[in-house]
This record gives sequence, structure tokens and C-alpha cells, in this order.
Amino acid sequence: MRIPYVNVDFEGIKVACVGDSLTYGTTLLNRKVESYPARLAKLLGKGYDVVNLGFAGYALNRNSAKCYLNLPALELLQQYSPDYVIMLLGTNDARQKNFTTEDDFATAYRSIVNSIVELDSKPKIIAMTSPMAYVDTNLREYDFSIENLAKIVNIQREILSEYNIPYIDLYNITQGKTSLYSEDMLHFNSKGAKFLAFKTYTAVKELEGKEK
Repeated sequence: MRIPYVNVDFEGIKVACVGDSLTYGTTLLNRKVESYPARLAKLLGKGYDVVNLGFAGYALNRNSAKCYLNLPALELLQQYSPDYVIMLLGTNDARQKNFTTEDDFATAYRSIVNSIVELDSKPKIIAMTSPMAYVDTNLREYDFSIENLAKIVNIQREILSEYNIPYIDLYNITQGKTSLYSEDMLHFNSKGAKFLAFKTYTAVKELEGKEK
């Protein structure tokens, strides 16, 4: 497992992108350049540091084999002291092997939200719902359920609204946009990562504008 480097001494605005393979950049030819956090860093420019805390294959459900809540990511976040946290987690919970009940996912999702809200740096949070997926659910290697995904997104929306956290409804805005996806129809291609970078850049700038 790759542990990302975090520049705790950066004196500008620090942005942490928390997520799974959609954040990490799985399926991209050059994720260090093409992933949405890398593209976001380029859009934000000098004065911003963007760290990619995407871990491929990780879910939130405590019963999953790879649970994000057990990773060193939260300790890294605390060390990094981000000004912004951009969160995209929950898609892997739609896999049959990770999904148990809606209540279990809600508990886990609320746990990650609480952990970010309670960071010492009190970052501004921008969340994203899980995007739509177009993967063939009959392919065993994915074990992916579109039905579970819809349930997860509804829970994400409810909890984010409860916490009054601004969010980008990726599930809604990726409906029918299959051109944004890689061949597996689950991960984003380079065009999709660029789309994500633009959406998150706009959200950051909107929050900055509200502060002025």
C-alpha cells in the first residue's frame, strides 16, 4: 500500500483529496498527471498544495476487507492540517462483498464525516456523492451492484445535508455521461478526471468567494 507524502510545512493553502480509486486515479495511463487531484493542483496554481489521499479498493463499511477507516489516512490528515478536504468515498461499498445494510453504511459514512469535521485545522469540506456506474454487474470480478449504489448515494445526500456540508451530486450529473468512463465503466478516464477537477476547482473558488 502506497502511503502518500504530505508536505506539513507548506505555507500556502493545503487541500486534501480523500477517496478511493476514483481519487487515486486507477485506470489512468499517468495518474500522477491525469488524476483529478493532480489536475486540480494545476488549476489552483501556485500557493496551493494538493495531496492525493485516494486508496484503491477501500470501502467505508467496518465489515469490509479493506476499510478506509483503518488506514493511516486520518492520521496523515491530522498531520497535514488541511485548509480544505475534498471527499469522495462510498463507491466500493456498493460491491456485494462490502455491502451489509444501509444502517451499517450510514454509521460508517457518518464516522468519516465526523473525523474530518473534528480535525484540528477545522478545514472547509467539499463532498461528492458517488458517481453513477455503468459496469456490467454480471462480471464477477467487480461484484458491483447498481441497486446498492443508489442506496448509498441517498444516504450520502442525507448525511451531508444533515451536517450542512456542500456537495457535488456526481451521481446526478454523471447520468448518461458514459464518455467520462474508462473501459471498465466504473472508473473515470482522463476526460472524466478533468471533469472532476473542474467541478472541485469551481467548488473551492465558490467557498473562497463566500469568505471575502
